[in-house]
Amino acid sequence: MKKWVVAFLSIPVVTSAAWSQDVRYRVRVEDPTVKVYSVEAIVPAQGDTTLVSLPAWTPGHYKIEDYARHVRYFEASADGRPLRWDKVDKDTWRIISAGTSEVTISFEYPAETVALDMSLLRHDFGFFNGTNLFVYPETPAGFDFSSEVRLELPEGWKVATELGGTSDPFVFRAQDYHELVDNPTFIGSFFIDSVHVDGVWSRLAVYPARYMRSPAPEMAMEALEKIAGTIHDMFDGVPPYDRYTTLIYLDNEGFLFLAGLEHTDSHLDLMPAVVFQQPRFSFRGNVYPLLAHEYYHAWNVKRMRPAGLWPYEYDREQPTPLLWVSEGITDYYGYVTLVRSGLWFPDLFWAAMREAIQNLETQPVHEAVEDASLNTWIEPTFVDQYIYYPKGGLLGLLLDIRIRHATGNNSSLDDVMRRLYRESYLQGRGFTTDHVLDYIGEFIGADAAREFYDNYVDGREPLPFSETLELAGMRFRQDTIVEPFFGVQVRADREDRIIVRQVVPGSSAAHAGLVPGDELLAVGTVDVLDEEWGADFVREYERSVGAPLTVVYRRAGEEIVSETNVRTRTRYTFSLSPLPEPTEEQLAIKRGIEGGG
Repeated sequence: MKKWVVAFLSIPVVTSAAWSQDVRYRVRVEDPTVKVYSVEAIVPAQGDTTLVSLPAWTPGHYKIEDYARHVRYFEASADGRPLRWDKVDKDTWRIISAGTSEVTISFEYPAETVALDMSLLRHDFGFFNGTNLFVYPETPAGFDFSSEVRLELPEGWKVATELGGTSDPFVFRAQDYHELVDNPTFIGSFFIDSVHVDGVWSRLAVYPARYMRSPAPEMAMEALEKIAGTIHDMFDGVPPYDRYTTLIYLDNEGFLFLAGLEHTDSHLDLMPAVVFQQPRFSFRGNVYPLLAHEYYHAWNVKRMRPAGLWPYEYDREQPTPLLWVSEGITDYYGYVTLVRSGLWFPDLFWAAMREAIQNLETQPVHEAVEDASLNTWIEPTFVDQYIYYPKGGLLGLLLDIRIRHATGNNSSLDDVMRRLYRESYLQGRGFTTDHVLDYIGEFIGADAAREFYDNYVDGREPLPFSETLELAGMRFRQDTIVEPFFGVQVRADREDRIIVRQVVPGSSAAHAGLVPGDELLAVGTVDVLDEEWGADFVREYERSVGAPLTVVYRRAGEEIVSETNVRTRTRYTFSLSPLPEPTEEQLAIKRGIEGGG
């Protein structure tokens, strides 16, 4: 029989408005290989009927996930006797609690999904999100109640979380339900280290620890120190937290991208393990931008956030048109942080801006960034619903330049963000579009701010790259390329057959009659078994536009020969480069962006 480490999370009532009784939770990991968390919650009875709910989404992950659908073996009891219960709606349980002062709820929650908003267990490690495990009582007090959580873990396991600690390393505290569920938690065996920046600790926890071999630890800790210090400086050098923790889960089972989810005093990142195996090649272009973006979120979106997200509700969507500020401008300042901290040279910053332009301008239509912000709750959409990241970031760049130009480089978008922080979060409220426009208008004029909003935020006008970037000493260029284009996406199956996945309307492939599921056998003189056959097609037929083209494919066992012609597509490339003879004013603006002046 295994031994267990028992940890208590005791959360006292801290305000007179808070509910007068605690909710006590217990989370147990009995056998991590079973991959379930056993959860128990003891809630004060609410008269004859007690209602408890589980969140439908996790703040920052703007998608209804209905975590209650994962709950297994739900039970309710009091004093050891079972209580009758049923479901009121998809995420709320109703318990018949007459004659008792407390209700004990128990259930299991699966922990086998590698996702930022879910929970996971491995044989020696786990993490969980509070929105998955902690039911909340439906009371007039809302989320303003205290809690107590007990963790029962295998012997030798440790804990990393930003729930408030005590003198006991396994005891933590939170003030209300928002704090309780806003702290993802690592348990088990993992690497952990910290650096001291501006009087507070910034911690890094990484699983598996075996990937933290030199130079990865040194590079990661140096990056966190520089990122934290640079962002502190952007907000008057005063950290808003007592400690901050970056939690990184490295996946070696096919996770192909990097992703992060912000929390008030921490963030959780998922990355393929290979990025830590080759840090000298992968950190600068991949890891650093994610760390800087998520770190800036400790101010923008977790503290100063749109009024539509203030306060958080957990049973419904909370759409806002302002994700272009909360996510897009955070994207911009993530890159700004890297160049100002010295983790990036200026050319990497401008390359990131060029890539954002490329991403934006290759969308099928111009999308109003306010609409994209609202569309994040639905997917997929015709235009990538996450376009508020690159477009919002570019709006941040253009506004920064315009503010600097209008004020002789004495003010910047930094001042707008500092004021948003002071006059929204520090005043205990969310901000609106009018707040943003008013603060910008104080620097560039109210009419100019409103025109910018009408054209580029609420409107769909092409962004004014050329004239605005020139103010910062940068030349913007767009090139139009007309090239042969066959028009399919394909995949290789287990037998190395080339299977059509998608066909572009109006392309040579569409005219030849190809549909998804067909096996592609030949395209003119190009070898479709070559991984570079798409590029080979362009080279082979760049001087033969309109010429006859024979396409051979197999459908339902029948080989089909189709005659079409070489058709083209038009694509655009973009470049940013320094002006050959910039003025002193232009240089000052460029240096101000890069260096924070």
